Amino acid sequence: MKRRGIRGWALTAVLAALTAPSVARSQDLGDVGSQLTVLEGQTAQIGQLATSAASGAARQGPDYQERFADAELLYRLRDYARSAVLFTDIVENYANTPAFPQGLYLLGDALFQAGDRYGARTRFRQVLDHAGEPVFRPFVQRALGRLIEIEIALGANDDESSRRVEEYFRRLGQIPPSEIEAQTTYTRGKFLFLRGTPDLDGARQAFEAIPATAPLYPQARYFLGAILTVRQQYPEAIEAFQRVSQLEAEGPEQQRVIDLSILAVGRLQVERESFDAAIESYQRIGRNSSYFDRALFEQAWAYIKLGDAIRAERALEILAISAPDSPLIPEGKLLWGNLLLRTGRFQRAQQVFQEVRDQFGPIYQQITQATDRANPELYFRELIRSNLQVFDASSFLPAQALAWVRQEGGLDNSMRVISDLNTCRTYVREATDLIDRLNAALNAPSRSHVFQDLGRARQRVWQVLNRSSQLRESVALAMDRGADAGNVDLQGIISQRRALAAQIGRLPTDDDGLRRRDRQADNELQTLSQTLQRNQQRVDGLEAMVVAIERYLADPSHQSATLDRTTLQTELSQQRAALQQYRDRVTNIRRMISAARSQIGPGDPGTRTTWRCARSCVTSWRARRRPCAPPGGCLAEAEGLLARLDRLDQGIGEADGRINTLVDQRVLVITNQVREEESRVAGFRERLGALEREAEDVVGNLIQQQFRQVRLQFYQIVMRADLGLVDVAWEEREEHNNRARLLAEEQNREISRSTTSSAR
Repeated sequence: MKRRGIRGWALTAVLAALTAPSVARSQDLGDVGSQLTVLEGQTAQIGQLATSAASGAARQGPDYQERFADAELLYRLRDYARSAVLFTDIVENYANTPAFPQGLYLLGDALFQAGDRYGARTRFRQVLDHAGEPVFRPFVQRALGRLIEIEIALGANDDESSRRVEEYFRRLGQIPPSEIEAQTTYTRGKFLFLRGTPDLDGARQAFEAIPATAPLYPQARYFLGAILTVRQQYPEAIEAFQRVSQLEAEGPEQQRVIDLSILAVGRLQVERESFDAAIESYQRIGRNSSYFDRALFEQAWAYIKLGDAIRAERALEILAISAPDSPLIPEGKLLWGNLLLRTGRFQRAQQVFQEVRDQFGPIYQQITQATDRANPELYFRELIRSNLQVFDASSFLPAQALAWVRQEGGLDNSMRVISDLNTCRTYVREATDLIDRLNAALNAPSRSHVFQDLGRARQRVWQVLNRSSQLRESVALAMDRGADAGNVDLQGIISQRRALAAQIGRLPTDDDGLRRRDRQADNELQTLSQTLQRNQQRVDGLEAMVVAIERYLADPSHQSATLDRTTLQTELSQQRAALQQYRDRVTNIRRMISAARSQIGPGDPGTRTTWRCARSCVTSWRARRRPCAPPGGCLAEAEGLLARLDRLDQGIGEADGRINTLVDQRVLVITNQVREEESRVAGFRERLGALEREAEDVVGNLIQQQFRQVRLQFYQIVMRADLGLVDVAWEEREEHNNRARLLAEEQNREISRSTTSSAR
C-alpha cells in the first residue's frame, strides 16, 4: 500500500510537470485575448475620430476667443510686437466674430506703442471706416485721439496733414461732449497748442476740461501755464506752474512734468529779475531728477546775475562733479573758468580751461578726421551700412559729442529711420524662420500633430500599434516554451526577437508614455541647444575683443609709430569674416534644432524604425515557427490570437490611412498658403533691401551734416578754452606789470623821500 502510494504520487508529479507549461501558456494567452478585446474597442473609437475629423465636427486649433485672450495678455504685459502679430491674425481671419472691433483697435494701439506710427495710422483709419457700426462706437474717439497724436509725432505741417486733422476734429465734434474721454480732449488741446499757428483759446478750453482725477491732469495744467507764458502773463503763469509743482506725483511721467514746472517757475522769475525767487525754485529740483544738471546750470546764471560769483562757482563745481556726462559740462566749465578769472584766481582758472582743452580737443580732432576725408559722402554711407543691423551712435560718436547731439535732437530722425528698418528686418527674419519651421513640420513624418484633432487620433493609432506589438511579443513568449531547442534557425530568430523585446516593452502605450518620450527627445535637443549657446557666447566674446582692439586703434591718444596699423586692420578684417562664418553656422544649426523639435511626436523616424524592426522580427518568427511546432490546442489558440492581431492591425491601418488622407488634404491647403506668404516675404525682403540702400544715402547725408554741426560746436568750445587760457596769461601779465609799476612807484617815492631828507 505504501509502495503503491509512493508510485501514485510520483506519477502525479510527473504528469503535473508535463502539463504545467501548457496550463501556463493557456493562462498567458487568455490574458492576451482580454487585452486584445480592449484594443479592438479602441480601434473602433479611432475610426470614429477619423470620421469626425473628416466631417469637420472636431474643432481645429484654438478658437478666436483663446487667440484674443493670448493677444490681450501680451498687450497688457507691454509686449506690443508679439501682441500685434496675434491681433493681426484675429483681424485678418476672424473679421466676422465679436472680437474683431476691439481686436482692430488694439492692433492699432499695439503698433502705436511699438513705434510703428504709419501701420497704426492705417489700422485706426480702418476703425473710422466702421464708425457707423454700433460695435465700433467705443473705439472711434480713441482712434481719433491716437490719429491726432500721430500727426503731432510726425510733425507734418503741410496742407494734407491739416486736412486730415480738420477731418478728425469734425468727427470728434459729432460725439456728445459727455462721452469724450480725457485722453482725447488732452490730445486735441496739445495739437491746437503745438501746430504752426497755435489756437491758444481752443487749447486752453481743452486743457481746462481735463478733470483733476485724470492721469493727464498735471500735463494739462502745465500747458495752461505755457499758454499764459506765450501771452507774457508771467505772474499768472508762475502761479499756474506753482500749482502743478505742488501736486503729488503718481508716476515717473507726472514727476517729470512737476520738475518741468519747477524749472518754468525759475525761468520766469529770472525773466522778471527776481533772482532770489528763481534760485529758490531751482533748488527744489531733486538730485535724482533728469533735470538736475539743467537746474544747477540755470541756478549758476541766476547767481551771476545776482552778483554772487562765489555761489555761482559752487553750483558749477557741483554740476561738474554730479553730472560729468551732461551735455552742459562744456558750457558750465567755460563759465566756471571765466568766473575764476574774474575773481583773480588765475591758476585755478587756467586749470579749468586746460581741462576743457584736454577733454574736448581730441574729440574735435576725431570728428575733423571724419569730415575732412577725400570722399566724406562715401565714408558716411559705409558708416550707416555697417550700423544698419544695430544702430549704435556711440560706435562713431564720442560720448560727449553724443550727449550734445541728443540734447539738440539731431539724431532723432536718423535713429527713428534705422530703428524702423531694424523692426522691419526683424519681422522679415521672424517670418522667414516661421516659414522654415512650418515647412519642416509639414514635411515631417509626424506632421499630423500640427492639427490638434488629427494629432490626437494619430496618437491613439500609435498607442494601439505599440500595444499590439507588445501583445505579439507576449504570444511569442508563450509559444517559445514549447519550441524545439534543436532547431537552429528557430532559436536564432527567437534570440533576435528577444534582443528587441526590451525596446518593444518601452514603446509608449498611453498619453503619459508619449509625453515622457517627447520630453526625452526634447531634452536631448535642449542639451544640443545649450552647447550651441555656449559656442555663441564664445563668438560674442571674440567679437567684443575685436571691437575693443578697433576702438583702441581708432583712439587718437593711442597713436604709436611702433604699431603696424595696416597689418592689424587686415588681421581684424579676417577675424571678423571668420566670426561671421561661425555666426552663420550657429544660425543654421539652431534652425536645424528647431526643425527637429517640430518633428517630435507619434510616427517620428525613431518610433517607426523600432516598430518596423519588431514587426519584421515577429513575422519572420511566425514563418519559421509554424512548420516546426507540434500540433496542439495551445498553438491553435496562439494562431487565433495572431490572426486577431492581424485583423486589428488591418483595421488600425485603414483608420490610419484615412487620417493620412486628411492630413495630406490639410497640409496641401496650408502649404499653398505658406507658399503665398513665402512669396510675399520675398517681396518684403526685396523692398527692404531697396529701403536700406536709400537709407544709406539719406541718413548718411543727415549724419554728415550732424557731424559738421558737432565739429563746429566743439571747435567753438576748444576755441573759447584757448581764449580763456590767453585771457589768463594776459591777466597774469597785466597783474605782473601792475605789481612792477607799483613797486617802481614805491621805489621812486622812497628815493624822493631819501633825497629830501638829505637836502635838509
